[in-house]
Amino acid sequence: MRVLKPCLALASLLIGLLADAGGASGGTLYRNQSITVGGLVRTFDLFVPSGLDADPVPLVLLLHGHGGDADQMTGFDGSTAPFRVWMDLAERDTFLVAYPDGVISPDENTGWNDCRADAQTNPSTDDVAFLGALVDQIALAFPIEPTRIHAAGVSNGGFMTLRLAAENPTRYTSVAAVISSLPAVPECPAPTSPVSVLFMNGTADPLMPWAGGVVHSPRRGTVISTPDSVRLLAEVIGTDPVPLVEDLPDLNPRDRSTVRRFTFDGGAQGTRVVLYAVLGGGHTTPSRAEQYHWLWELIVGPQNHDIESADAIWAFFEGL
Repeated sequence: MRVLKPCLALASLLIGLLADAGGASGGTLYRNQSITVGGLVRTFDLFVPSGLDADPVPLVLLLHGHGGDADQMTGFDGSTAPFRVWMDLAERDTFLVAYPDGVISPDENTGWNDCRADAQTNPSTDDVAFLGALVDQIALAFPIEPTRIHAAGVSNGGFMTLRLAAENPTRYTSVAAVISSLPAVPECPAPTSPVSVLFMNGTADPLMPWAGGVVHSPRRGTVISTPDSVRLLAEVIGTDPVPLVEDLPDLNPRDRSTVRRFTFDGGAQGTRVVLYAVLGGGHTTPSRAEQYHWLWELIVGPQNHDIESADAIWAFFEGL
């Protein structure tokens, strides 16, 4: 994979360079792109697969957690990065992946203005507008299939995807919230149009409590429980009340966790709600390819290695 820093505004030039930019290395990561929204310069990275042609393709937005950034998500800063796997999937299945950056929050960490009204350390930016403008900007340069625009995020980024579902449900076909739940004190309405939603949460998360309550510290707000979040959204989109429950294979018995999947089908316009319950999992993104150091797990809890989160979420997005 090549890493470049072109100006995305030169849309025609980029499209003309696609064949050369990808090469045998497998796609290109365009870093440090920028657009101005609401008077603020906002930045993002964009992965373009080598096989892109004139046919419309899906677009996936991947949102970092509080204190993170695009470099952390792609692993460009040397981090263990489960969301880096998305670039391999994009190269294999030919779709675009954008890694947007949040803005500096009151606690001097980068973050997103999600729906938690009591999260004092969230920024005050209109991130729904930013992400919508980002989709529009990318669509000027590349062929995007408008019915296959998705968003996934981790922690604060996952909370932000739930805000996208609530406030811009006709733009995003589906969203995935990893180690995130619905806010206990929301400042957003329920979705007005059906959107498919996936949750992927650990039952032993020390920061984002499975049973609901304070997120890490009082300044980070409060959430309702993961089961209540799932049930509420299933009711909103009108799914079958009884889910299909599946225990997934325990491929790595040493990771101290297993995965149980709950699928609520039958929602309006073919929508559904899915929960990947990581039994014993912590404030971590499941991955087989990108495994955290055991010292980090002492702080945030166990990481599951039975599933690849990117594979599971991508299959959900595409209805596989």
